[in-house]
Amino acid sequence: MKVGLKLGIVAAALAAALGGTVPAALAQSATGVDEQTVIIDHTASAAPTRATQAMAADFAIFVGTEDDAEALVEGLRNGTPVTLVGATEAVTITPAAPMGYGNVFATLALAEQSLARLGIDEPTPGELAAALSGGTIVIDGVPHELQGILTQRASGMGWGEIAQAQGVKLGPVISALRAGKERLATAAASRPEPARGRTEVEKAARSGGVDKVERLIKAEGAEKAQRPERIEKVERPEKVERPEKVERPEKVERPERPERAEKPERPEKPERPERR
Repeated sequence: MKVGLKLGIVAAALAAALGGTVPAALAQSATGVDEQTVIIDHTASAAPTRATQAMAADFAIFVGTEDDAEALVEGLRNGTPVTLVGATEAVTITPAAPMGYGNVFATLALAEQSLARLGIDEPTPGELAAALSGGTIVIDGVPHELQGILTQRASGMGWGEIAQAQGVKLGPVISALRAGKERLATAAASRPEPARGRTEVEKAARSGGVDKVERLIKAEGAEKAQRPERIEKVERPEKVERPEKVERPEKVERPERPERAEKPERPEKPERPERR
């Protein structure tokens, strides 16, 4: 079955599962986002530090500075609060839970598209916080209520639902993910490290082989699907306690043997009288 046909089937199933609220084309785009986020996760796992730096460089202008972008990527990755300081304000963004590199990239790319729809290309920390966590942005005296990408993801919404709610298309997000994937692969391969214990996917990411990474991920998925479930180890029965050793009774002392009576002396034989 061709990949395009598979994606179409998945998209149709997703649209049906969501009660028809997400158009099939949008559901298929959401599937494309999920595929790209998985590839980015595998690519970034080969060199997490350089992956963070490369991702921060991609969003430096959007966030404000490369240092702020790196802090934001790390905070979203680890699920820890991040404080962004602007010229007139300081805001704290608190993720609901840790995220993979792919989902971090998709979240920031979608937030960027959401604000661009309102004509904001270089947001203030407050505007960025509203796009991520939710809030109100006032533009030319007109308030705009944003639900927040992180808040929507935490509620269980998929990428297609979020894009529809934000009024944006996923096409630019997928394009950004693909371009970011290439830059991450280049960053991971820039200074090779010993590959001891690395998976084949991580080795391919370090060598910059993005196409190979995609093939290996698909192969791993097929192998996991065919692999039988691991049989749970049967618990070893508890060892039966050994009964305590019965003490051996003390040896009864044998009574002393009585002394043997002395044998009486035999009387001398009388002399026989002479015969006449």
